[in-house]
Parts: sequence; structure tokens; C-alpha cells
Amino acid sequence: MESANSCQREERSADADSLVAKAKQLAIGNPNASAMVDLFCATTFLEQGNKEQGLHALASMLTEYSEWLGTAEGRDMYEFIQVQRAFSLMHLGKFLEARPLLEQATQVELDGEVMGDVHCHLAGCYHELSLYGLAKEQCERADAFGVRQEWQPSFRYDYGHTLYELKEFQRAKREFILCLQSGQSGPSDPAPALRYSWLAATCRKLGELSEARAYEERARSMKP
Repeated sequence: MESANSCQREERSADADSLVAKAKQLAIGNPNASAMVDLFCATTFLEQGNKEQGLHALASMLTEYSEWLGTAEGRDMYEFIQVQRAFSLMHLGKFLEARPLLEQATQVELDGEVMGDVHCHLAGCYHELSLYGLAKEQCERADAFGVRQEWQPSFRYDYGHTLYELKEFQRAKREFILCLQSGQSGPSDPAPALRYSWLAATCRKLGELSEARAYEERARSMKP
């Protein structure tokens, strides 16, 4: 599996597939080893952007290894699988399905960085479901743990919009400014024009009309 992982990093997928097949043969009769091989395959799907295939593979593991995953030895892998399922469901826009998995993940012991990711995703989930009070609470917790740079644009945007809906306009303005400063990490991040539009709307709520007009102009200049 170490060699297969190296092949994946080097984009030698055919060699990786061959090594995974050998690993599966060697792992027969050992649920721990077999689960490790299947988890590698599932996470490879996710890393390649095949979220649906990855989700299916993870769900299949919960059935196939249910007995072993319920043991003390398999507990860490079970929690990892559930967290990965939750993140993938979020990225596919399946917020109602992701919510209980994310809420469950906040109740277990996870590494600090992973827990930050969980709170960040749960904040986004609540935001999408218009549960702004809960979203604010999770945003604050995610901020305390630290949010990865790749998720900063979407996180700051959701945080700002959440605070706007809760009429905390001064704090919302700060988050929209941070959202602008965070740049563009991926194609799913909010467009700059949208960020400027919300910043303008927030400034209007604060009575900062000259700033609002300036941001509106910036937003208009960026629209196609």
C-alpha cells in the first residue's frame, strides 16, 4: 500500500492499481488489512474528485466491515469514514444528509485540525439550511481551531452572511473583508463581484454610504 500510495502521488495509476490488487490478495482473511486497502481505494476516488464513487465505496465499507468497525481496534477507522462521508456529502450539496454525520463527529475525539474541519463544514451546513444561530456558533468554534487556507474564502463568506442575517453588521463587514483578502482558492469559492455586493449591502446597513457606493461600483465592474 505504501508503494501504491507513492505511485498515486506520481500519477502512475496503472502501477497503483496493480499494487492494490496484490495488497487485496495478501489481506484476505485479515479484516483490518482488507479495510485499509478498501479505504485507500475510497479516498483515492475522493481525491480525484469522484465524490459519488467515493461515497459509495465508504458506505460499502460500513456494511462489509460492520463487525470489525464496531470494535475498539476499528473505532478510529469508523470515525474517519464517517467524517469523510460527511465532507463529501457537503461538497455534493446534500446538506440534510451531511448534518447528522457532522453533528456526530463533533462528539468524538479527533485531532485538532480535523475537528476544525468538522466545525467549518458544520457551519457551512447550518448556513445552507438557514440555521443562522447554529451556524454562528460553529463558525466561532471553527475559527478557534483554525480554518485551512483552501476553505477560507467560502468560510468567511458564509460567516459574513450568517452575521448579516443575525443583524450583526459590524462583524459581518469584517468577515466579508477577510473573505476578499482570502483570494480565490477554487472554482466553488464565491465570486469577487458577489463578495463586493454583500460588503456594499452591509455598509449600507451600517450607514456607511460612501463605502457602500464604492463597493457597489467594484462589484459592477467585475460582472460580465
